[in-house]
Amino acid sequence: MINEALRTQKKVKTSQTKGFCQIRNKALALTNPYIQANPLNSIEWIIIDCDYELPYFKDMPVVPNYIVRNKHNGKGHLYYKISAVHNNGFSSYKAIEYCNAVRYGLTILLNGDLAFTQTLSKNPLAVDHWRVEHLHSEEYELSELAEYCELVPKYKLKELKHKERAEIIGRNPAIFWTAKDIAKGLTNLNSIFDICSNLNDFSEPLGYKEVLGIAKSIHRHNLKPQTKEKLSERQRERGKKSGVVRAEKAQKIKNKAFVLLANKSFKLKDIGEKLGVSYATIKNINADFKKKANEPYQVVPPIIPQGVSKLVIESFKVEYYLADTFSLYAEREDTEKIPINTVNRLLE
Repeated sequence: MINEALRTQKKVKTSQTKGFCQIRNKALALTNPYIQANPLNSIEWIIIDCDYELPYFKDMPVVPNYIVRNKHNGKGHLYYKISAVHNNGFSSYKAIEYCNAVRYGLTILLNGDLAFTQTLSKNPLAVDHWRVEHLHSEEYELSELAEYCELVPKYKLKELKHKERAEIIGRNPAIFWTAKDIAKGLTNLNSIFDICSNLNDFSEPLGYKEVLGIAKSIHRHNLKPQTKEKLSERQRERGKKSGVVRAEKAQKIKNKAFVLLANKSFKLKDIGEKLGVSYATIKNINADFKKKANEPYQVVPPIIPQGVSKLVIESFKVEYYLADTFSLYAEREDTEKIPINTVNRLLE
């Protein structure tokens, strides 16, 4: 069952001694006393670390798949095979929370070590190092295990005092989650550290560096909203600027297209190629051109050189310099076309 759970992995976390971790190929790792039994992207085992001499399996409230005992003192790990729970950045938060809640509840039920992280556990395949009992090969559904214990999901931990939280999730997370709520909005590291220190009132308190590390984590967390707001503000400003630039560019293309569309000898495809835009864009501009052409006293928007005053722009009408040569909008057979030289001059 251990091999089957790790079937997709080529390398596994492993160790020959407690408190030390290496990454080795799976074949070698499975011969070592300690391994990471859960795959990288899923949770397939709930492992309970029992720091007492384990009883006979029939005296346990829930029968595990494996019992891996220390040969000298009877202490060991209990392995419960569960239906795989997806576990990475794209996983369901609720599913992982439910799995963690079952693990906490089962650990309390079996009087296990709540601080055990399951990163490395006694390897059931290392029979030379441990006394291993393989009791059955059935998978447990999380709902089955939940029937044996009282669940305390993380979203309900806020209702508990930090000392009660520590009994379930450990001292470090208990201080972090409690202090984070108290220090919400604070950006002064010393003030956050004082809050964490006041919460470190356990019978066996954490060390100075651990408390400082928790305070720094909360400090970074509190700074994130400000950073995000500044980033959002910069993005909005850049978006406005780029929007103005895009609008100006589109208007210039539209003005040039209107001049070309007034000359019936140009096809839409040719106009698109000349201006470097898609056929769909030219079709949309042509529809707008026809709409404006049917409006009374409507003329093709002129191309205004940069630096020209608003007064000149207001009085600068296309019909003033083109009316004698052709009619832009009167669709008559005797309508003159815009001379090609004139078109090229207007597009410069």
